[in-house]
Amino acid sequence: MKKTSILSSFSKIMCFSLLLTLSISSCKKSEAPVVTPPDTKLEVEATTIAKIKELGFQTQNIKEFGEYYIVEDDIMISKKSLLGVKRPESLMSTGGKISQASTNNLVNGNNYHNVNISIDESIWGHGVWYSAVLTAITVWNSNPNSDIKLNLIISDYQYSPSPNVDIVIRGDQGALPTNVAAYAEFPTNNQRPGNLILVNSDFRDPNTQYFIHQGQGAWNVIHEIGHTLGLRHTNWQTNDTPTSIGANLIAGTPTSDPNSVMNGGTALSDYNSSYPALPSIYDAVAINTLYPLSSSSTIIPYIGGQNALFTNGQATYQMSYKSVETGIYYKWEVAGINGTSYYYEFTDDTDAILNEIGFSTPGNYQLKCTISGGKYTTPVTAVKNIIVQ
Repeated sequence: MKKTSILSSFSKIMCFSLLLTLSISSCKKSEAPVVTPPDTKLEVEATTIAKIKELGFQTQNIKEFGEYYIVEDDIMISKKSLLGVKRPESLMSTGGKISQASTNNLVNGNNYHNVNISIDESIWGHGVWYSAVLTAITVWNSNPNSDIKLNLIISDYQYSPSPNVDIVIRGDQGALPTNVAAYAEFPTNNQRPGNLILVNSDFRDPNTQYFIHQGQGAWNVIHEIGHTLGLRHTNWQTNDTPTSIGANLIAGTPTSDPNSVMNGGTALSDYNSSYPALPSIYDAVAINTLYPLSSSSTIIPYIGGQNALFTNGQATYQMSYKSVETGIYYKWEVAGINGTSYYYEFTDDTDAILNEIGFSTPGNYQLKCTISGGKYTTPVTAVKNIIVQ
């Protein structure tokens, strides 16, 4: 994304980078890789600059950042991904000058576009960024005509089976410049999402020196998830030509869209009144075009929470798939198994979280949550076995 820019529809000064990058890991705790600040002193080789240009990115102010190059102020390009770039190929859509665009590499249909996102422990205690991730995932899932299904995997929760994680969102540990909200990685040629989003825990509004609030955090995370799914900056043509190689124009979007969450230079924008919709109808058109809803698609959810409890102890359980789309319904129930006689249905609990349940009798129990309604016609049930001692 760009640094400071002004968009008339928001009547606010927008600045700096929106991209967040998620790193792939298991849901178990692990040591975060050491990330050093971008190096602005090293000169990037001309052959590397040429490859980045072939992908359709602007080449001013390219920086090295560990295993990545940073382009357009916030987009992370893996150095390994550039090894396969040998010659440019034009992959433009028809229809002329169109605003939104995607990267060459998109997420494939494995598991019907189920994408698992983990919140790293580095931002568990950061209220703004933690809440922003929850909001962003709900917003993307609630889009009624796209097939992207984001599952929240909380890394300190217990899962059985243990899900693979496609994207990790974590704090930058001081690595990001103070004028950058976040970095994000695009999908690479392995057809999986960009696997790392870094958020700047110390990012402040440069006009007030206040830390950004939850609505601004949500805007940034929605934006960065868009990058990990392959969306370019909507205003990418501002400093480039409409025929840039590697920028695939998305039909059905206008020549400019000041309301788009994917505009670069909008890190101070506030996501508030649009919930649970994407900020612009053309943001929805873009993601619906890239990943259209499939009638055969199903959610692959997980239940997170404790595997073992003491009698009269309490625990909270969460479904990984969170959505508030029209008609969606979460049905929770608990049944005794392996000789334990018990059944209870939580008929009044219709969201993705089951708060503070407990058991007065030792035994073996199975917790179930069934998702029905909404945009997917096939109900799906996640199960979790619990031992009470």
